[in-house]
Amino acid sequence: MIHVTPYMGAPKVVAESPLADETGFLSVDIHTLQHKKFENVFGLGDNANLPTSKTGAAIRKQAPVLVDNLIASMRNQTTKRIYDGYTSCPIVTGYNKLILAEFDYSKEPIESMPFDQGVERTSMYILKKDLLPIMYWNGMLKGTM
Repeated sequence: MIHVTPYMGAPKVVAESPLADETGFLSVDIHTLQHKKFENVFGLGDNANLPTSKTGAAIRKQAPVLVDNLIASMRNQTTKRIYDGYTSCPIVTGYNKLILAEFDYSKEPIESMPFDQGVERTSMYILKKDLLPIMYWNGMLKGTM
């Protein structure tokens, strides 16, 4: 088995700005998602220097933290919400089977299902293939999830 990941980088407008760190990604605190130099800037997802997989599942957990902390900052309050590095990586293990790996910054499993997600399952494949795209396009991108 070979697992290939394409090059990932922030857009030039971020990478070549004072907002970027030495890797070219937006320089944010990994827990509050607030910029390390500019207190009125927050970031998440593919542009941020967060040491986690850049997945839709990660952004789904980052967005509420960013919103709450941004609002707190605008109200001159302390940012309190913490992002723990949650991400989810569906790993196809065979025809119509996969395991759903969910973990945090410490690479500790954070299983959201009431069963061992380290066991390959057809149900997880169906979730990835049929249900997650609906959740992504009809829920997350519209801000309803």
